[in-house]
Amino acid sequence: MCHPACSPAKLQKSFEKWPGWTGLHRVTFVTFVTCRPFSLDTVWLNLYRRGHARWDARMKLIIGNKNYSSWSLRGWLAAKQSGLSFEEIVVPLFGENWEADKQSGQIMPSSGKVPLLWDEEVVVWDSLAIMEYLADKVGRDRFWPKDDVARGMARAMVAEMHSSFQALRSECPMNVRKRFDGFEPSEACKADIIRILGLWAEARSRFGSGGPFLFGTFGAADVFFAPVVSRFISYQIPVPGFAAAYMQALWEHEWMTGWIEASENEEWVIEQYETLS
Repeated sequence: MCHPACSPAKLQKSFEKWPGWTGLHRVTFVTFVTCRPFSLDTVWLNLYRRGHARWDARMKLIIGNKNYSSWSLRGWLAAKQSGLSFEEIVVPLFGENWEADKQSGQIMPSSGKVPLLWDEEVVVWDSLAIMEYLADKVGRDRFWPKDDVARGMARAMVAEMHSSFQALRSECPMNVRKRFDGFEPSEACKADIIRILGLWAEARSRFGSGGPFLFGTFGAADVFFAPVVSRFISYQIPVPGFAAAYMQALWEHEWMTGWIEASENEEWVIEQYETLS
C-alpha cells in the first residue's frame, strides 16, 4: 500500500515543479552494458561444507532486512517470479551476528553480501546472477520478453540498473517504511532520476501495451527497478503521469505488498538510513 501522504499520483502533481523535465518524452537512447560473469570461490564453499554436512533439498534464499536491503528485494522478487519453492532466511544487516556470519555462516561464500541463493550444493550470490540462474532452471521466457527487440532493451535496462545510478543509491538508501520531507537531490542524482524515467518512458511506450509493467507483463526489468520505485516514494521524487501509473501498479503487486507488510513489521532499525544525509 502506498503511503497516503506520498502516492504516485501526488508525486505526479509535483513533477512540473522541477525545471528541465518537460522534455523528457523527447529523450531517446541505446545503452550497451557488458555483464561480467560471476565465479564461485570453491575454497570458501568447501570450508562452508565441512561445517554443514546435512543439505536441505529445498532452495534457500538468504536476504537482509526487508526495509533496507534493495538488492535482497531484487533477489527475492526473482525467486518469486521463478515459481520455485524456497526457504527465506533473513540475516539482519549489521546485526550482532553479522561479522560471525560473514566468516563462517551461510553468507560466507559472498563475503557477507546479500542476497545469496543455496540450491543443494549450488551457491549463487548477486541478484543478477541469482535471477539468471533461476531463469536457466525454469525457462527464460518467465523473466524476459519473447520479442527479440524488447528482450534486448530489457537486458540493457537491467544491466544498467545493476551497474549504474550511484548518486541515487548513495543519496536515497532504500527505506520502505519511511517518508522523507525536504529531500533535495544533487545534480548527479537528478541526472540519474531523469535517466531512469527516460528508460521507463521508452519501455512503456514501445513495449508496454500488454499490461501495466515496463514490458507489459511483470518481468526481469520490474524486478530490478522495484527498489527504485520504493526510493521514489520514500524520498517523494516528482514523477510524470506514466511513471506514477507504473509505480502504482508495481507497488500494489501482491509480492510487493507482502514485502512492504513484512518490512513494516520488522523490529530492526539502522539509524544511518533513518535521516537525510
